Amino acid sequence: MSQHEPSRITPTSDSITVEPLDPADHARVISLRPHPHQAAFVASNAESLEDAADNPACVPLIIRAAGEPVGFAMYALDEDDGNYWIYRLMIDARVQGRGYGRAAVIRIVEMLSRIPGCDRVVLGVKPDNERARRLYEAVGFRPTGEIIDGEIVMTLAF
Repeated sequence: MSQHEPSRITPTSDSITVEPLDPADHARVISLRPHPHQAAFVASNAESLEDAADNPACVPLIIRAAGEPVGFAMYALDEDDGNYWIYRLMIDARVQGRGYGRAAVIRIVEMLSRIPGCDRVVLGVKPDNERARRLYEAVGFRPTGEIIDGEIVMTLAF
């Protein structure tokens, strides 16, 4: 375990990295949690890792600030529509509000844009998760008009 606590990290968004999750970091990612009022918006990281273990198409990602874990994300190619979806995104409650979520979304989109044939990224957001919806819109995602499993579907084409 690092000597640094996430709440003490104050790097710029330029120091945010997003990379495939190494199994050695599973426990650290599981320890990251959103604010209690946000728990209804995203599955726990433990549940997400179980989903990834059950579905080889899912790619779990660790979000780091200055090398320290601050969040978790996961994407997959959806066989039904042929699009890459960001299925999970969470930033630890102790470090929210510092631009890490925005920087992470940008890094994930950049990562996916390098995959041959990927010309858009899709995600779903719960209608009452206004903060996340504003974040996605600020990065360039737009609602498609679809609602899937109670979530507003948003897409970013490039």
